[in-house]
Amino acid sequence: MKRNIVVLILLLSFIPAVRAQHKVFPPSLSDSAFASILTCGPGQDFYESFGHTALRICDSNRNFDVVFNYGTFNFGQPNFYLMFALGQLDYYLAVQSYNSFLDDYIFEGRAVMQQRLLLSKHELDTLYQMLLVNMRPENKNYKYDFFRDNCATRVVDMVAASLEERQLMNDTLVVPKATYRDMIHTYTDTALLWWRLGIDLILGARCDQSMTGRQNMYMPIELMCQLDTSLLSTGKRLTEKPSQLLEEEKEPPSKSFSPTLAFWLIFLAVLAITMIALHRHKNLPWLDALFFLAPVLISILIIFLWFGSDHWCTKWNLNILWASPIFLWPLLRLRKSTPASNIVPLIFMLIFLVIWPLLPQSFNPAVLPIVLTLIVRLLHRMSYSR
Repeated sequence: MKRNIVVLILLLSFIPAVRAQHKVFPPSLSDSAFASILTCGPGQDFYESFGHTALRICDSNRNFDVVFNYGTFNFGQPNFYLMFALGQLDYYLAVQSYNSFLDDYIFEGRAVMQQRLLLSKHELDTLYQMLLVNMRPENKNYKYDFFRDNCATRVVDMVAASLEERQLMNDTLVVPKATYRDMIHTYTDTALLWWRLGIDLILGARCDQSMTGRQNMYMPIELMCQLDTSLLSTGKRLTEKPSQLLEEEKEPPSKSFSPTLAFWLIFLAVLAITMIALHRHKNLPWLDALFFLAPVLISILIIFLWFGSDHWCTKWNLNILWASPIFLWPLLRLRKSTPASNIVPLIFMLIFLVIWPLLPQSFNPAVLPIVLTLIVRLLHRMSYSR
């Protein structure tokens, strides 16, 4: 449970950690060597839902076939959860044999696709040497960023840096109507709707900006698709067509109950309870304690991730406009309600509803019934405040 909470709050990772294996690395590659990008399908757990990207270097003449993996971390490192919460956790480049890599995904029943890179011998040698440099103890660690610096972006950056007198054509091309949040929603469309709600609550307005084609490559499967259609500045392809190494064999996830529908049902229930309480002249402080505590706790999380962490994606989170610490006021006045303790948060909620379409951030649809539920309770409290 503790690990799952951290995964939700901080969008943990594309894959769990794997153990690096000791290999003898040849100083150079033979003419038969090739490099390929491996794209792995989603897994069962949330942090595996977005797939994974790794880089394979194979040289049959050297009996060398390894996978370079930028998606590894160590749960045993000191202050793991604190460093992750602060956005300061180190990920690192690890290596395992190709066969061992495939065995892991066979065991999990996950699909694996391969795209061989169409590199010149000099470009392949450059890529290999850069990977060897990255493996050094002083270079292997990096500060993980789910959107801007992860297992997929590291691979494409390394490949792009190895290119000789040519470049990817989609570096600055803006993808119409595509944002970081949109891409997250694509991969949390049926079985992970509650995870999507949690993600939408902690992501800020930065995640609603249009992406360039290069930025869109932060998702492993999107990276594979873009490399399959993108051309280099020379007009040639960078990769061969994807080939299937492993078929997906895991059971498809079951569809989750919609949190939007759940909160609409809660709204209707609270509305009915409130009407009955109003008729009986009851104030229901226990119900207000439950509903007013929630935005206070969410606001504390938003403020911490905004100002107390290094996470790029959690800044400028406009959920603070409705999940506001101002609800601490009526929460502290449950037994002795005053007009001011209710009218101020009520004004906040009404203003939020009016300006919602104008805000530069997309909000989860479940927010609407939540806000309406808060408004119902504030209006009820105003009827008996003194």
